[in-house]
Amino acid sequence: MRIVFTANPLPGHIVPMVPLMRAALAAGHRVALVTGADAADFVHAQGSPDIEVLPAGPPTLVAMADMQRETGTSPATAPRPDTVAEYFAVRRVAAAVDDAVEAARAWHPDVVISESLDHVGPYVAAALDVPFLRHGFGPERPEPVLAAMAAASARSAAARGVELPPVAAWIDVYPAFLEAAGTVREGRRIALRPSAHGAVGASDAPVSAAPRTRPRVLVTMGTVFTDQALLDRTVASSEREGLAVDLVTTAVNGVQARAGSPDSAVRVVNVPFRPLAELLADVDAVVTVGGAGTVLGALVAGVPLVVMPLGADHSVNALRATAAGAAVTVDSPEAVGPALRRVLEDEDLRRSARDVADRIRALPSVESALAEVEQVVAAATRERV
Repeated sequence: MRIVFTANPLPGHIVPMVPLMRAALAAGHRVALVTGADAADFVHAQGSPDIEVLPAGPPTLVAMADMQRETGTSPATAPRPDTVAEYFAVRRVAAAVDDAVEAARAWHPDVVISESLDHVGPYVAAALDVPFLRHGFGPERPEPVLAAMAAASARSAAARGVELPPVAAWIDVYPAFLEAAGTVREGRRIALRPSAHGAVGASDAPVSAAPRTRPRVLVTMGTVFTDQALLDRTVASSEREGLAVDLVTTAVNGVQARAGSPDSAVRVVNVPFRPLAELLADVDAVVTVGGAGTVLGALVAGVPLVVMPLGADHSVNALRATAAGAAVTVDSPEAVGPALRRVLEDEDLRRSARDVADRIRALPSVESALAEVEQVVAAATRERV
């Protein structure tokens, strides 16, 4: 089978699909990814060199900056439902769909699988008349976001005279037991046990092999929201709280964390981008803005979190982790220090995080999910004959 995945060119949107891509390759399928050309090196290094990248559309941060300049708003600065929908379902489609359809047509896929915020994939599936599946990467989005996205998508499709295909199945990497009570997940669902991202052929080796004498905490703000002031304020909060901890921080876009004074009890260890599984291998807590992959990866590892939502889907991710008893949510960097002390000292939080990890381990494997995807595609293809 020839499988085309489609994704916005952002690590957090691509990485959740990597396990299924790798499983498909291991099973002998061909795999391509329609995304921005700027993501190609990341895909080959962090996904697999055997994934064929079909370039379409500009880099996300460039496109969002253009939207900000032209309209005064973008998802990066004002993640309201209407702004998010306008970018992903309208502007991204306009910028990428023609190249995506042309590249995919030449590649001849049997199915299109799109991450949940990619709205280019449905046009590809419609143009090539192949089955269309969705791949989620976080909890169900709030109704205002879903409604705005549906309206923007319908408006864009109508303007192009395209009838978008139905979703044959949803591939669910987010555990149903973590969803809010009463959440309705419509359509056929294929459960897939989530995992923290690991590099090709790499082991989950700790960042440091040195003996541990005090707590180690991962501080990661992601590729979009990391900036110097945010890291400085976060470190300063831990220093004011008097925490004697090692903060392992991911250096992104040239930004590195730093201790406030030479005699600080907080030690800062900056590391370059590394797969999350390696970063989580030997830490006691995670401090994050709440990206879906980071929050879910920490829960997979049984590591409790301090979550400081800044935008995107951060608030809903924080809410679900906090409701599970595995996280503390704060509203500013200044609140991180006291929250981190609680996470490090509260055994109930730590036990809840381990309990969530135990339940996740019981979910279906990626190989099981792939087998179900194959069945769905075969049935949908027969219906087209």
